Amino acid sequence: MRVAFYSDNLYPELSGITDSIITTGEELRKRGHDVVYVGPWYPKKAYKEGRNADRDKLPIKHLPSLPMPNAPTGQTRIVIPSGASIRFLAKFQPDIVHTQTPYGAGLEALLASWFLGVPLVGTNHTPIGEFVHYVPFGRQLTPIARRFDAWYYNRCRFVSAPYQGLIDEMRTVGFKRNGRAQANPVPHMKKFPRKAEGRTILCSGRLATEKQVDVVLQAFALLLKRMPEKELIITGRGAAEPGLKTLTKTLGIEKQVRFVGFVVQEELAKLYAHSDIYVIMSTAETQSLSLMQAFANGMPAIAVRSRGLIDYTKEDRGLLVAPGDAVALAKRMEELFQSKELRDRMGAAGMKFVETLSPSKIAEDWETIYKEVLG
Repeated sequence: MRVAFYSDNLYPELSGITDSIITTGEELRKRGHDVVYVGPWYPKKAYKEGRNADRDKLPIKHLPSLPMPNAPTGQTRIVIPSGASIRFLAKFQPDIVHTQTPYGAGLEALLASWFLGVPLVGTNHTPIGEFVHYVPFGRQLTPIARRFDAWYYNRCRFVSAPYQGLIDEMRTVGFKRNGRAQANPVPHMKKFPRKAEGRTILCSGRLATEKQVDVVLQAFALLLKRMPEKELIITGRGAAEPGLKTLTKTLGIEKQVRFVGFVVQEELAKLYAHSDIYVIMSTAETQSLSLMQAFANGMPAIAVRSRGLIDYTKEDRGLLVAPGDAVALAKRMEELFQSKELRDRMGAAGMKFVETLSPSKIAEDWETIYKEVLG
């Protein structure tokens, strides 16, 4: 098969969406399929932290784009839908156009699919209501944006989302097409022997408002009153970083918290190996690649009871707490630190679970879906 992926999140942008698209596409290529990517043009500064020599070789068609105002990563751009990819796609002759976003690149995919008569398959990665604070009048525009998502994905032959709840939400505002949950793959990551010493909490990913890292800091401050020897490591960068650093000082915990910024994959793998508990309180996750990588590295997790994290953090491999509940989070941290046996058991369960989300398994799932659409 010949598959064209369209997305407003693409290399070199640092995001879980980027990683899932490229990982799936590369695995399909290994299985004998032809794959190309269509996405925004990025300026040179966007490659500063996201540069990856292997991804420089990817077959990507870059389209005219505009920067997204107040983008959480500072990298995000939106394709200007103009039909500029149609000639490129006509030469590629795809069997499937797979759109990953409903806006700029998504509309471009819709144009190309219609013009060339190629089936359109869609994936919705984003609960749009969680990101309204990035645009003016976002709260007022949310109902319109949700209806637009449903309208757009009704143009697809099949639609997936990382968790079923996102499909169900779209159905409440008019989505009627065939759709279901389909997990994103967990990329292979170099693993190091676990050397956790029963003292370190890890929180990784983009530092943005919806990630609720401030709740993690508040809970950690409460934990230190009972377990003063613990430490918290926070990776990533983002617009919320200055405020979070100020909060650590306000809470008087700056000596026990390390902000390490952006780290390359090998260094991130070392952090997973040397940490005991993974914490994620983001209310905007449909799956969370960072959480999946924590499971893959044998870490138990504490996650917020919200959206996709409910589906992916079952009781055998993690604990759930209510959104914004720092007190409950602190208690769960203490509970895990008090029992190495519990941490080890959950860590083993997480590793076993992630095997079901390997790139080869997810690529096989997509092969089946594409054949059903074409058949």
